[in-house]
Amino acid sequence: MSTTNRLAGLDAARTLAILGMFAAHIFPLYLTDASGELQATTTGLVASGRASVLFMVLAGVSLGLFAGGLQRRGMGTAQRILVILRRALVIAVLGMLIGPFNEGIANILVHYGVLFALLSVAVLLPTKALAPLAGLWLVATPVCWRPLADRWQDQTLGHNPSFLDLQDPILLFMDLSISGYYPLLVWCGYGLLGLSLSRLPLHRATTAGWLLAGGALLAVATQLIGWALTGPLLTQIARATGWSTEAASVAMQAGRAPGGNIDSLLSSTFYLWLPAPHSTSLINTLHTAGCAVALLGLCLLVTDRLGYLGGLVAAAGRAPLTLYTGHLILLPILQSFASEWTIWWVLCVLVALTAVVLKRTGRSAPLEAGVKYLSGAATTPR
Repeated sequence: MSTTNRLAGLDAARTLAILGMFAAHIFPLYLTDASGELQATTTGLVASGRASVLFMVLAGVSLGLFAGGLQRRGMGTAQRILVILRRALVIAVLGMLIGPFNEGIANILVHYGVLFALLSVAVLLPTKALAPLAGLWLVATPVCWRPLADRWQDQTLGHNPSFLDLQDPILLFMDLSISGYYPLLVWCGYGLLGLSLSRLPLHRATTAGWLLAGGALLAVATQLIGWALTGPLLTQIARATGWSTEAASVAMQAGRAPGGNIDSLLSSTFYLWLPAPHSTSLINTLHTAGCAVALLGLCLLVTDRLGYLGGLVAAAGRAPLTLYTGHLILLPILQSFASEWTIWWVLCVLVALTAVVLKRTGRSAPLEAGVKYLSGAATTPR
């Protein structure tokens, strides 16, 4: 394990989350093969829904470590909360600025900023309270969210949040908290989970091993339960959505089918057990949380052992905001003339170049440095 102040495994996990979101935004989630059979793609099976959850869980971990660093530098409680709130505001404003540039992607930055603001007080909670709160939140809120989402399906922006949406704050609130792509009523649980993980001795191999084993067990168990309960319902799901059984099966694997998503099933109580990515069902919420914890544990275990390669992967993870924002702006341009695989490799090369520069210079990436300055995190307390 690294003995430096930064956790290389945490940074590496952040890089994997970024690459996973790149893949989900570039490649299709399902395809019709040569025989005419509809199938979920590798991207649909692996990255869909899991990469963005990993990003949110790591946001909670990073926030916990960030707040702890501010405290060690001598900042008082009020000053720490103010820095976190300013950080949240800067990220949310950035998200609103760039959201309209690419409406083909559900921009997570506004939700990311609001999550930081909501967790600004949670960082003060005692360690013993955080883990039970995160667990209870992840179990209870999907159950509460389903009937609310069913009732207010039409209360959605239909586009990425922007400054124009401040004209209708109620609709904006509904979209961010319940009816949008990343409903914070539930997704705050991922942040709380990450915040509770930040209190663990993450530099220890035993801790990483327990995270890998526990997260993998939860992920596998929930996925098996989801499929066991959903398999007999595929015909019923197909009838309710107007799809074929094959399309219903693909939707359970990738989160979408040629007919769209599975929002029409929100009124059914069995929705809680559907394993579909981005469904915010109970089973999928717990499954993706388990995947995030397991992957973090794996990265903490192996990154330092990969030598220079591990260092490069970790270095790229120091620029999540810059890389995520950059790909949102570049994708529409590249998609106008390049193939999917060309776009993928162009973005991978840019990530690698970013990693090399950050590793050689030890500096922060541009947007990360800007957020640090504007939030006041760079200020030395009296």
